Amino acid sequence: MISAARALVDTGFLVGLISHDDAWHAWAANAAREVRGPWLTCEACVTEAYYLLGKISSRDAQKVLAMLDQGALVSQHLLPDQLANVQAEVARYHDRLVDFADACLMVLSDMHPRLPLVTVDTRDFTVYLRGRGPRRLVAPG
Repeated sequence: MISAARALVDTGFLVGLISHDDAWHAWAANAAREVRGPWLTCEACVTEAYYLLGKISSRDAQKVLAMLDQGALVSQHLLPDQLANVQAEVARYHDRLVDFADACLMVLSDMHPRLPLVTVDTRDFTVYLRGRGPRRLVAPG
């Protein structure tokens, strides 16, 4: 199923896509039409999205699980096998705090460099993608 993935997605995209009240909903809905699933993410993003959506609506939080169940979203398990790579990603940036989910997504991006990364977080991911060779970022603006 991972081999069928067409893009990597972050928490902000998932929350924006699912929650009609989210500030990024319109952008995420358009991005979902541009970069169709199945989408690949990591368990950290699934956890973040479930938590953030659950603060708004338990029904919306459950939509993340439904996406996984239906195969629209695929979560690649990284730990413990990729822990050293996640740690290296966090340590790579001395001047900024890299959150765990972002570090995991960058490890996934290194594992699947041809997949575009769909995110609302352009401030961080434009930095994280520097020097990694050609990567496509699907982001607002």
